[in-house]
Amino acid sequence: MKRSFILCVTIYFSVIISAQEIPLDRLSLDEAVAHAIRRSPIQNIQKMEVEEARLQWREARLQHIPTLYASGDLRRNLIIPSTPVPAHLFNPDAGEDETMYLKFNTEWNSSTGLNLAYDLFSPEKLFGTDEKKQQLKIREYDALISEQDLRMQVTIAYAECVLAMEQAQLLKNDTTYFAQLLKTSDALYKREKISLTERNDAHKAYNESVVNYLESEKIAQDNKAELLYLMGEEITPGNIAILDPGESIPELLEKIEHIFSTAVPTGGLEEMKQDEIIALAAIRVKSASWKYAPTLSLNGYLGTNYYNRRLTLFDTHSWRGYSYIGLSVKVPITQSLQTSNELSRLRFRQQIETENLRDIRNTRAKEQLREQSQLEVRRKSYRLNQENLEMSQQNMKAAQLEFEKGYILQQDLMNQQRILQNARQNYLQSAYDIITSLLALEKVR
Repeated sequence: MKRSFILCVTIYFSVIISAQEIPLDRLSLDEAVAHAIRRSPIQNIQKMEVEEARLQWREARLQHIPTLYASGDLRRNLIIPSTPVPAHLFNPDAGEDETMYLKFNTEWNSSTGLNLAYDLFSPEKLFGTDEKKQQLKIREYDALISEQDLRMQVTIAYAECVLAMEQAQLLKNDTTYFAQLLKTSDALYKREKISLTERNDAHKAYNESVVNYLESEKIAQDNKAELLYLMGEEITPGNIAILDPGESIPELLEKIEHIFSTAVPTGGLEEMKQDEIIALAAIRVKSASWKYAPTLSLNGYLGTNYYNRRLTLFDTHSWRGYSYIGLSVKVPITQSLQTSNELSRLRFRQQIETENLRDIRNTRAKEQLREQSQLEVRRKSYRLNQENLEMSQQNMKAAQLEFEKGYILQQDLMNQQRILQNARQNYLQSAYDIITSLLALEKVR
């Protein structure tokens, strides 16, 4: 019931959103996820595989319908079979030793009619429908797991874009700041207020800021390309330039925290899928055990045969009715040896799948405990790094005023700027860590 509800909700929202195109500029997280579910080739393949499994289930159900078909043939007998028989059987005046040849056919003969074939009891078909239905359930879980993974990947890629673009903007501001500092250093060096070493340090700091900014731009473009790929969009320079996540880091964290707190735990899709795999193994064991039983079939034919020396199919006197109905039984003898071996193999497979389920549950419990404790640590780390960033920003403003008043050296100012850069990096990393922890914990809940 829970699996069907999740699948129906997913299909409903996919259909609603598919009616409109989502612009890449000012793209929200919800739009990115919905767009990916609708356009991702991997997800579309999963949906088609579900439909393929459903068609296979329907085919298995149709195999239980009686087979009814029409048949007909027309033959010209070049050599008519004959055999010698005692002539006195047909001619009382013939002698005892006299023989004559009796033909068993005519030069032309034909037949037409309806054929019926139906397995009243077939061990091989008995559980075929149940097996295909179980495979359909497993395929549906595969689609749900694929969608869950895609949601996680898109969310992480979206967060990486937001963080990379924020990092690129901050490094761009640093470049502007160090350019202004270099300009000030050149002026002070010309007035012999600072040494050549201090002036060169400012120049090196500027060069480093330019290199860092260029690297951040490259990382931001790569993250945008990854997000476009997951969304099923073309990866072109134009789309990369247009793509602009519209949510800030605090907004993104708040949204993911809200989704995590309000989402209903699914009980682990992998575990639910494994339950269905065990059920499939049980069906196969039961199906193999029934192969010891005989097969009972119903066969029938309703038609007429044509016999004549000339081809005159519309001569009603040359047609003779012919029909039958019968039962056939097929009892396996040597095949039972193969069935015994197959049954042992399938029972081992059922035990293996049961152990796999136990391992999945233990792994899920371990991962849930680990991710929960790690999430608490990362939440505290994020709050502390946020406080450190605010204090570093305050210290940088104070250091800038002290430098302008001549209280500290230029080297001290640049050191404070590097401290601020490290504080920003730690803040962005801690935000990313919280997002990954929330998504990992949501997957194993």
